[in-house]
Amino acid sequence: MLRLMMPAACLFIMLLLPAALPADDIPQLTTDQQQAMMSITEGDLLSSVSFLASDELAGRDTPSKELSIACAWVAAQFRGAGLEPLGDDDTFYHTHQFASSRPPATARLMLDGAALSVRGVLNATDERLELTADVLSRSAVADAEDPQIVVLKEQLLPPQAASRPGLVIATMSRTLRDLTSQGVKIALMKCSDQSVLLDVAAELQQKPISNRQELRPGCALILISEDTQVAGRRLTVDVAPQEIVTQQVHNVVGVLRGSDETLSREAVLITAHLDHIGTKSSGADTVNNGADDNATGVTAVVALARAYSRLSEHTGRSVIFATFWGEEKGLLGSKEFAERSPWPLSDIVANVNIEMVGRPESDAREKVWMTGWTHSNLGELMNQGASRAGVEVFNREDIGEMLYKRSDNYSFVRKGVVAHSFSGGSLHSDYHQPTDEWEKLDLPHMTKVVQGLFAGTLYVTGADVKVRGESE
Repeated sequence: MLRLMMPAACLFIMLLLPAALPADDIPQLTTDQQQAMMSITEGDLLSSVSFLASDELAGRDTPSKELSIACAWVAAQFRGAGLEPLGDDDTFYHTHQFASSRPPATARLMLDGAALSVRGVLNATDERLELTADVLSRSAVADAEDPQIVVLKEQLLPPQAASRPGLVIATMSRTLRDLTSQGVKIALMKCSDQSVLLDVAAELQQKPISNRQELRPGCALILISEDTQVAGRRLTVDVAPQEIVTQQVHNVVGVLRGSDETLSREAVLITAHLDHIGTKSSGADTVNNGADDNATGVTAVVALARAYSRLSEHTGRSVIFATFWGEEKGLLGSKEFAERSPWPLSDIVANVNIEMVGRPESDAREKVWMTGWTHSNLGELMNQGASRAGVEVFNREDIGEMLYKRSDNYSFVRKGVVAHSFSGGSLHSDYHQPTDEWEKLDLPHMTKVVQGLFAGTLYVTGADVKVRGESE
């Protein structure tokens, strides 16, 4: 069905791309390459993925101490594999100053000269707000000459929203956009004693969120009791500005330079995101371990770096290995990498981004699917190479196109690089839940998949292999 709905341009592009080579024409793995591939073992993968997905790493949120520990671990693995640092100041760290914001714990409200209780603050502005004005209902804002304060009904949210304060604030921002465009500076939201918004306000005090202006409401957002009658009355407000917290975050990046003096200027970039979504505020198990998403991808990147380092003869093209922060916050780490890449983007022939390779579908064991299949010939090339390990790389037509823009590969696509994500599974019921534990991974499947990714990427590093995007 999806093939029938593809734009004509995509069909034309597919006709231009080279057909798969006959199996007999694909260079077989040498003994050295086979030994390097077989050094990728279940035991090694298990030791890595069980550490990254342990409770001690607390879900590797961006930013967090635990994510920094995970970065240090990846850097140590790259160092041990003999990779050359490709980060800032001759380190493995490609560092960014990540700004988070936290609202004030409370605000001062005076209603007709008497103090009004504040249940919590969800957002403030970048400057202190001190004003006195009449409180308007939402319906009265459009007709008001100078609307500054509005009172709103409670926005109902599911209980699990308490553990995703950033998503709640982004949702509020969309809700309040029309009001702030009309001049509203203060939004009072009524809430019950059982409101999830109270938990969100408490969570924001413990866990600052990304300070991206487009994700925050353009006004202060203050919680009051649901039985408080304020519409039509005079209110004085004093609310402190949003607190900005700046922390360092790191992409981790290293390179094995190619053996060919000319060809080594080109590189294949192998990546995965290291972060996950951190912890929940309540429940028997509060840690979102992120075993499949994406401790498996990072484990694959590290295992591939080790396998490549075992080759007695390096590949002609260079191979860059990188892990990213902030994918769960909107592909932030990969966007930062692409903006100031330590390697010329014009010389990156392909990005192989690895996402969730530990839990296969029932009919796809030891298989890998690639997002955005029709946008380049990389899927066919990877399939040709991976077939030497007995692994098939295929086009998942139901969601492959939709997810093409949803992972870190797309930060490079936007810069003109051929870039796709490769997965060995699906969005299972444990996705973004504390139940995404390493014990649920299918290690034999994962091992075979990583070996296939080695054989596939090894083929793409060859001098005679031409990666073509849809514009070529």
